[in-house]
Formats: sequence, C-alpha cells, structure tokens
Amino acid sequence: MPVVIIAGDEEFELSRRVQHLRVSLVDPNWASVNFLRLDNPPLQEIIDASGTLPFGPGNKVVLIDRCELFTKKRTKGGDDAGRSESDSKSKDKEKLLDELEKSLATVAENTYVIFACPFNLDQTLKTTKAVQKHAKIEKFEKQKFYVGSPNGVLSSWCRTEAKSHGATIEDQAITYLLDGTEANLRQIAAEIEKASIHVLPGNHITYQVVVQLSPYHSHVFALADYWLSGKGKEALASAEEILTRQSAMPIIATMQTMISKWILMKSLCEKFNHDLPTPPGVLRRELPMNELVRRVAGELKAKEFMIEKDLKRISKFPLDRLIEKRLDLTRLEDAIKTGMIPESHALQVFLAG
Repeated sequence: MPVVIIAGDEEFELSRRVQHLRVSLVDPNWASVNFLRLDNPPLQEIIDASGTLPFGPGNKVVLIDRCELFTKKRTKGGDDAGRSESDSKSKDKEKLLDELEKSLATVAENTYVIFACPFNLDQTLKTTKAVQKHAKIEKFEKQKFYVGSPNGVLSSWCRTEAKSHGATIEDQAITYLLDGTEANLRQIAAEIEKASIHVLPGNHITYQVVVQLSPYHSHVFALADYWLSGKGKEALASAEEILTRQSAMPIIATMQTMISKWILMKSLCEKFNHDLPTPPGVLRRELPMNELVRRVAGELKAKEFMIEKDLKRISKFPLDRLIEKRLDLTRLEDAIKTGMIPESHALQVFLAG
C-alpha cells in the first residue's frame, strides 16, 4: 500500500522506521528529485504532493514529517482547537478532507506517501478516519516502564537489538541498561552497539561489559536525588564526575524522563486527594502514603515498592516546581540543538537553577 501512517510517541523506533523506508524505497541516484520532505504541511500541500510521480526509475517518496493531522490539538482553555473554528473554515476543511481522501485513494503505484507522526494515533478524529481507509498504519507507542519492574517487551527488544549486531546479551545487562536509562531506546541502542564492538571477536555482552562501558547510568539516580534534595553543590559535583566519561545529552534525556514520570505521579496524588469528600469546616483531606502508593501503582500498573520510593523522593517537591523545571530542561535542550549553548553547560545551568 503506497500510503503509510507511522505514529507513536516512541520517537527512536519511529524515526528508525522512517529512515528504513526512505533507504529501501528511494533509489539513491535519484533521491534529489524523488524524495520530498514536508514539515507538518497544510492539507492542500499534501494533496498536491500526493499526486506527483517519480522521475526516472524507482519510486517517489513524499514524507509528511512531524505530522499533527492525527492527534488532538488543544487551546489554552483546554477545548479542542477545532471547536473555535468559524463555520466557513470548518466547511473549507471538510472540503479539503474530501479532496485528501480522493487523492490518497489514487496515489500512483510507485509513489509512497508516508505520514510520520510523533504522537499516538487518535482514532476518533475525522482526519484519521478519512486517511486510514487508504493507508497502512504502523504504531510505535512508548512502553510504560518503571525502574525495578520487569518488562518482557523491552527485554525482548534489547535481545533483538543485540542480535542485529551479531551478539547476545545477558539478562542482568539488559536490566542495567533499562534501569539506568529509564528505558530510553535511543541510548540503549547506542550502548548495545558500543558493547557489541567492544566484545569482538566474541559475541556475548555481559553485565560487567556494560557497567565498564556505561558507568554513568548507576550515578544518574544519585544526581537526581541530590537535585531533588536541594543539594546543588553535590548535584554539580556528581554531574562533573559523570561528564568525565559521558556527554551530557544522555543525562539530560534521563532527567527529562524522570521528571515527566514524577509530574504524572504527583498529578495523580493531587487528583486522588482532591476527589476525597471534605466535611464542613475541613479545608483539605489527604490520603495516607500507603493508600496513595496503592492507587498510583494501580493506575500506572507498576510495582508498589517502586512507586513508594519515588513518591517519598518527590514528597517535598511541589508539582508546579516540577513542571517549571521540566519546561526549563526543554528550553535548554532546544538551545543545545540550535547551537546556542554547549550541552555540559546546559546541564550545569539546569542543576544550579
């Protein structure tokens, strides 16, 4: 099928799948004319591009990158953005959707239209319903993972990744990589590739090998504890020690994952406390820690002892402060990627702030 929707919040696997399709479908000698990348374009531009034909031998690939057609976008007020559209705009969009559906139904045999969407697919949207009639859908949704909780899907992924490099990997090494990176597949893939080269001419990756090559993983949690406790001097010293063996980007990525998880957990705790019936004269009631642990663990389908450990870790860190620091880290990441600030300096700024 020449129309493919690749969607999901597992960015690494999604980007790798897009790259594989590009390499396998486009003749490299004709890539300059037969590969077209559009960055979240308007509907009319997609309609026009889907009607193009390959030039010369081989296929034409139209990549609709960072596509937002199949996910809900919300206004500051929390409502779907589409509800605020005028009637005329809404009618125009309906017409364009009809045209898009017709154009995708008649895509040429050697033209491939690939929608790369870094969001989980929303099956309720009109755009999704219109396009999926003519498309193959590939989902790459991020697996829920909590440190200390076994995950068969991710463990299997690690073994497959090692096999792609002609190697096998020890279960304890898999656990170390998953826990140390908070299941960041991009980081894990890099570590497995590095380890597979290190063990040559052998082909078995042991726990000792990954600890030797990736010692910083076991120290990121100590850094996070110092930071949460307000021990800026110790956090900076821990970061400096880690940076002697590893670049800052994997550390920043791990901190992003941790803070996102803590925001979710803290939000759930506030919701559970807010939903408690409050008798007259009582301003606020709070559930005991053991009950919060039970409810949050049930909601996230995680081990209670791991949830308890994290809730105690963030107990004195306000939710709004976590959100603020998550935004700070996102801005610093963007500054790194645009060359405005060195990554090691960005990490130090974050920890000192």
